[in-house]
Amino acid sequence: MKRCICALLIALAACSRETPAPALTSPAGGARSADLASDLTALLGTITTFENFNIGEIDGQHDWKSLGGIGAPPPANPLDTHCAVYDHVIADNSATVAYRYLLFGRKSLRISNAVTSGCYTDQTFSNRAANFAGQSNAWSTSADGSVSYARAGGVLQNHFEASWTFASTVPHAQQPGLQVVASPARGDDSRMSWVQMNDMPDGLSVVFAERSNPASPGDFELTTVAQRLDRRVPHLILLTMDFYDGPSNDVVRVYVDGELKHTGTSWENYYFYDPNGKSNFGGAPPIVNRIMFRTGSDVHRGIPGDPAPATRGHGFVIDNVWQTTFSTRH
Repeated sequence: MKRCICALLIALAACSRETPAPALTSPAGGARSADLASDLTALLGTITTFENFNIGEIDGQHDWKSLGGIGAPPPANPLDTHCAVYDHVIADNSATVAYRYLLFGRKSLRISNAVTSGCYTDQTFSNRAANFAGQSNAWSTSADGSVSYARAGGVLQNHFEASWTFASTVPHAQQPGLQVVASPARGDDSRMSWVQMNDMPDGLSVVFAERSNPASPGDFELTTVAQRLDRRVPHLILLTMDFYDGPSNDVVRVYVDGELKHTGTSWENYYFYDPNGKSNFGGAPPIVNRIMFRTGSDVHRGIPGDPAPATRGHGFVIDNVWQTTFSTRH
């Protein structure tokens, strides 16, 4: 069953693609592989179904990172944080009768916001795509150059796509306060977009956040792109990002269950215009090559982030995490 889902996800993503163009030059260096199999793998991306993961601790499995997830050791990199132990874990779906989703197989990523914090690098990150995406001067390293967030040999592309399925672990009742955010990222506290999954009284909802106004680039602009979704079944989110050089021109599209729900922009203006963004990145945005799944607090930005302790051991299950990068002719 999961193989069928993989094929469907790849086909869905391909519908939004343009003809691939030669890869852009990477600031981090690295030549494009001449091996056809490697090129096809890079283009088609990777999908994580978690069936080959060990149950329990996420961190370190198949290039996934979760320094604050259950069971993770303190980080060795001084640039990483360890602010809390979050309710993030690889779950054994077969061990519960509360939910049974055939599309998810035996194992899934289970996340609740029973614990939140204002930190980022200790949250849960998917594996890195073979290549990375952004505009031509996007940063793939830390500000001091000591850490590269790209895979070795990766090249810069101008298009990123990611999709995942999510479902409630309590399909017949609301989990009040449940919310999890997924963001295209690179492995630290730098994000380029924001999609929130919520459990509301009338069903599940999906909220998209932009930061596009040059006059207030730190402010979130929230749009509810889907609501009243049936919490008894899984739902598919697909995010596509086209990066263009300069500010105010990236294009981000959000699909829910195969339907385009919103066309907006990235967070590039935060890095071009906000004092904090400019000081950290020198007026250019970061690359993206993975998804950050975060249970955080952004109350100071007007975004609810209070923990929901009753969701511990429950929350959402997330599966079929797919991502790719490629270049298009703009």
